[in-house]
Amino acid sequence: MARPAKLGLRMFDPVAQATRDAIEMAEPELLAKPELRNQEFILSYPAFEIDFESAAELPFAMDPQSSPKTMFLNLKDEAEPLAKNRLLAVQLKKHILQRSNMGDAISSLLASKLSTPDLPEEGLFELFQTTMIKNPLLVSHMVQDLLWMREIDPATSSYLHPFLNFKGFHAVQTQRIAHALWTSQSSDEADKMIALTLQSRAAELFGVDAHPGAVLRHGIMLDHATGVVIGETATIGHHCYILHGVTLGATGKSGAFDRHPKIGNRVKIGAGAMVLGNIQVEDDAVLGASSVVTVPIGSGETVVGINRVLGSKEKAESSAKGHNMLTWMYQI
Repeated sequence: MARPAKLGLRMFDPVAQATRDAIEMAEPELLAKPELRNQEFILSYPAFEIDFESAAELPFAMDPQSSPKTMFLNLKDEAEPLAKNRLLAVQLKKHILQRSNMGDAISSLLASKLSTPDLPEEGLFELFQTTMIKNPLLVSHMVQDLLWMREIDPATSSYLHPFLNFKGFHAVQTQRIAHALWTSQSSDEADKMIALTLQSRAAELFGVDAHPGAVLRHGIMLDHATGVVIGETATIGHHCYILHGVTLGATGKSGAFDRHPKIGNRVKIGAGAMVLGNIQVEDDAVLGASSVVTVPIGSGETVVGINRVLGSKEKAESSAKGHNMLTWMYQI
C-alpha cells in the first residue's frame, strides 16, 4: 500500500481532523464548543495518534480504510453471510450486526470475554463504552491494529477473524482501556483498581500480562501473544510486530521507577526475546528470537543472542545464505 511522502500541517490540526465519526461518539458537551460549532468536517477521523516526530512516516494516513466507520462496515459485510451459520450467529449478531459503531462492537466483545460472576458483563460493557467515548483514539488505534495485522500477517485474510479470535488483539485493546482509566485526570483509586483488575483478568484469559501504565501506540500486533509481559513504564511505538513469549521487563534492581524498555516504531521482536531495563530500542530494529537485550539498540540494528548486534557484513552474509530477515534465522 502506497504511503504518503509527506503529511501537510493540516493533518496535525485536531479540529480539522475531527469527523462525524468522532462527533457521534463524543459527549454532547463537545458539540457546544465554539471551535467545533461551524466546523466543516472534510478530513477522515484520525486513525493514528498525532506524533510530530514521526507523523510523516505513518502509513494509511490518507487511506479511507483508516476510518472507524469504514472498518465497521467491513466487519458487517464479512459477518452477514457467516451469520447464517447457527454456531456463529449468536456472537456475530451480538457483537457486530446489532451494534452501530466500532466502539460498541469492541466493548461488547471484550465485556463478553472478560466478564465473570464478580465482573458482570453489563457493567463492563458500560465501562468500556464510556471510556471509548471519552477517549476516541482508542477506536482509531484499534482500527490501525486491524489494518496492520491484515498487512503483515499472511494468516490474516479478513478483518473479522482477528477482531473475533486473536487474543493478542483483545489483550492490546484491554490494556489501552485500562491505560485510559489509569492515567485519566479524573482517575481515583477505584479507577486504578479496575485498571489493575483488567490487567489481571487479561493475563488469565489471554496470557498477556501488560501493566495499565504502559503506553501502546497504534498499529501493534502481538502474534500468538501467549506469555507476553509488558512492564509499567514500557512504551511500544507504532506498527510493531511482537511474537509470543516476549518480555519487556526490568532488571530487578530496586530504586528507579522508570525501569522498562522504550520500543521505537516498526520494531520486530522474535519469540522469547527479553528486553530488560530502561533502554531505548530505536526505530526499525529487529530483535531475534530468544535474544537478551540489556543495552540500547540503534535504528535499524539487528540483535541476536545476548546483546550481540550484527554488523552489516554479517547481515549480508546471512542474506546471501538465504537467511532472509523475515525468517528470524541468523548465524550466531
